[in-house]
Amino acid sequence: MEENTVFEINDFTIVTEMEHFGAAFEGIIQKYEFAGRRPCLADDIKYRMVVTDTNVVSIGENKLRIDLMQPVPLNPEHTLPQTAPEVTDDETEDSYFAPFTVAEEIANTKHGFECTDSFVLKFGIRECIIVSPNDPTCRLTDENQVNTVMGNIRTVMHSCRCEVPVFCYIKDETLDMIAGYASDGNSSYKFSSVVLRNINNRHCTMHDLLNMFKENLGTTISAFHEEVRMSSRFTHVVPLKQNDYLRNHTVDSFGVLATGPSASLPFDTLEVAATWRFFRENSLTENRGHSDFDINYANHWSVKIKSTKSSLLGVFEVKKLSIKIIADEILGVYKEDTRKAIRSDLNCAAILGKHFTQKDLPNAFQKLTVNSASEVKIGKHGEIDDDGTNGPMSPALMRSWVEYIFNNQGEHEVLSHELNLLNAASMSGEQYSEEDLVNNVKLDTLFNYKDPKMVNSFLAPYKCAKKRTTSWRLSVALANARVFLKDQPRAEPQLWIEFLLALRKKYEKMETVEYVNNGIDHLQCAFSQKMQMLQMCIDARQKRHKMFDSAHSASNTSDEFFDANDSFNADTTLEPNNEGRLKLAGMNLVGNSSQPMYIPITQDSCPLTDEMIDARNEHLFSLDEEERVNLQMELVKSDMQSFKAANPDSVFADFLRWHSPKDYDEATDSISERMLIPNNVWIRSWEAAQPIPVASQARIFNDTKIAEEIFELFNAATLDQVREWMKPSIFAATLERLTEIQSSYGVSEEKQKQNVKIAKVLASATMNKSASEYDEIARYCSQVEMIHNMKVHLIQLVQNAKEKMHPPHPSESEVQAAIKQLVNIAVHNLWEDSEKEEPELIVKPQDPIGRALASMGKLNELTEQQLIKGHRKEYIFIWDFKRPSTTSLPMSHRMYADLRQDKHSLYFAVGNDCNFSNASFL
Repeated sequence: MEENTVFEINDFTIVTEMEHFGAAFEGIIQKYEFAGRRPCLADDIKYRMVVTDTNVVSIGENKLRIDLMQPVPLNPEHTLPQTAPEVTDDETEDSYFAPFTVAEEIANTKHGFECTDSFVLKFGIRECIIVSPNDPTCRLTDENQVNTVMGNIRTVMHSCRCEVPVFCYIKDETLDMIAGYASDGNSSYKFSSVVLRNINNRHCTMHDLLNMFKENLGTTISAFHEEVRMSSRFTHVVPLKQNDYLRNHTVDSFGVLATGPSASLPFDTLEVAATWRFFRENSLTENRGHSDFDINYANHWSVKIKSTKSSLLGVFEVKKLSIKIIADEILGVYKEDTRKAIRSDLNCAAILGKHFTQKDLPNAFQKLTVNSASEVKIGKHGEIDDDGTNGPMSPALMRSWVEYIFNNQGEHEVLSHELNLLNAASMSGEQYSEEDLVNNVKLDTLFNYKDPKMVNSFLAPYKCAKKRTTSWRLSVALANARVFLKDQPRAEPQLWIEFLLALRKKYEKMETVEYVNNGIDHLQCAFSQKMQMLQMCIDARQKRHKMFDSAHSASNTSDEFFDANDSFNADTTLEPNNEGRLKLAGMNLVGNSSQPMYIPITQDSCPLTDEMIDARNEHLFSLDEEERVNLQMELVKSDMQSFKAANPDSVFADFLRWHSPKDYDEATDSISERMLIPNNVWIRSWEAAQPIPVASQARIFNDTKIAEEIFELFNAATLDQVREWMKPSIFAATLERLTEIQSSYGVSEEKQKQNVKIAKVLASATMNKSASEYDEIARYCSQVEMIHNMKVHLIQLVQNAKEKMHPPHPSESEVQAAIKQLVNIAVHNLWEDSEKEEPELIVKPQDPIGRALASMGKLNELTEQQLIKGHRKEYIFIWDFKRPSTTSLPMSHRMYADLRQDKHSLYFAVGNDCNFSNASFL
């Protein structure tokens, strides 16, 4: 045959889609190195099953997801064994074999209800491979398809000597229909599940389920075999008696930010899972007419608190339910997607609409504000009450509340009386027992707790109003108006208008409206700075009037006199003159040594808020250099004019001796070099200055103009603008209040650090006006108050239970530990990652804390039929039985039954000591 002869070979081998799947699955098994024995896990170490790897394999157009689930120790210090134990030197293969791990796991009676992982509870195994549809369009729609896939998987497992069990979901994962297989080459286990929607009576009791388990294994009920080991858990959900919280208003509670539930309570049921650990067959009996499973004699209880409400209204949603609390009522208005009861983009007077009337007054300045509180009408009222408003709050309550905002010191008998009337009105039409009223007083005591250590201090330097200021009390009052009178959404704008009425009256009477310490505090928020500015305007008027009465009663000028410097006081005796002299300086003039030097009356500089500083800087940058310097020298020029008027024979050196002593050397009678620079601005200003006393000068701090601008701004503000002004103070008040009430039951060091950390976030938010940081604070406050509400109600419920139970009573430490754990469970279910291990509260029924919880949930009153039915019943059956024949080796078989009100689920792990390694369903 020639060397260049070409042969054509046709390959007619057909590779099916299932063979492609088998090859891919075998590659995954080899990647995991699952050949041979798997290590047995220690029972004294707690594990949690997690998905450690995921692969996607195709069968035609369908894609299957293959997840590897392996146990991970909950304690990081523990490690997972990687290989099965090796045979020691003195052990031979005939005398010792490493056990089949799956068989050991299924026979392990410690895998009871203490294990919360799904596959551990259902089948008793702690390591497995799960095959499931990768997307909703890919489903193994019937049992034949599953058998085909599982047959291929079995072939691969036997060829690779893989002993890790493999499970395959049938149809949707939510249906929980599972088929599975595991083998060590000598014996095998088949896993299956049955989900029943149409419940039959024969699936409802332990006796019937035991018969079903034996029938599934192919044995007669009366046959003599090893006794079945069983474990059961009955879950009972009982309602907790919780009356709607009736807020009892007092003067003290009216002055602090409200806390407590708003629309609903954080929980309303107690869930108790009573567990009976593994017991022998016939030790306990349960059939359709009788049950030995008395909840008070269980081995232990697992207790939780839950809410049965699945669609509660709220502002900041949590993972599984949303509950409206006070933090949501107060901070929810700052969330963009919050549904608002009224339009908040309107002026407060416009929100009141036809219920608001403004009368014409002869005083032009008074026209800038509302005339009288009686002009505000809210609700269906035809007549105007001359004494106040007719709306959510009575006239007397409105006036007394506003007066409390301005001054919370002293007696407030009117406010106390009106609050008593408000409390009585809220209770009208309702029947409250003496027990309900007592419980309400207990809740009020807990919700209105005050910590004297947190009276004035902040956790962080917030840019907001300081405590004990009018601005702080106003922000708290406006927030409380949304809570105390939530059925009247116009109460908030009404309170704002009433505040402006009182503010105008106090301004006209020159009464104190805000606390000011050494000028504007720029560490406070914009609204607080405006209130401080208004107070400084009032102080300027008072100084001016005192100065006018003392020294300028004879003046004929039509202009008002202006502010003296801070050294002026009401006791200063002035010599009446028209030169604006305040007092002698104690030295003579340089230009005329026979004349004494007088200190002139000067103007004060204009205090500036942050907004005014920004506007002034913007204006300065728009000017040229000469104009900018002249504007900055405005106060110095005024002082020069006043000094020349008070000292007609003075020279520039005299002015420096008084105004800037460092620029004049008394020893050498010489001026500093910087003041001798030719044509400098100081010399030019002195030469241009005219001798004009302060009374005749243009006002630098025009307090009247600034005050009216502030009033005009307040009156024209929309409700959104008012809320934005109050935002920093309200958020700070909320966070500080929640931190304060936490101290009523003790706060851990870790929680204290968390509070300080979140306080720093709020400090940043108030400085930078960051919306995202404010949202973070709002969510945190909602969570903290939810937790607080849970603790408060649990404390009250346990206290009531202790009063009804016989000694011995649980200790305070036991109560606190139980409440803390119950709240941790609720927090885990509401907010935390579901992959984390859920906390547990395990108690013994006959212990004092167990009896207290039983009294709290009235578990002793459960009837026998309620015990038989239950809200959820679970059973685990483990039986060592020879299968498939009496000559077979005994193997452990397992069934887990989960009986709920809407479905019954059964999970089988059936062993077989006969194994056909080459068999498949193909």
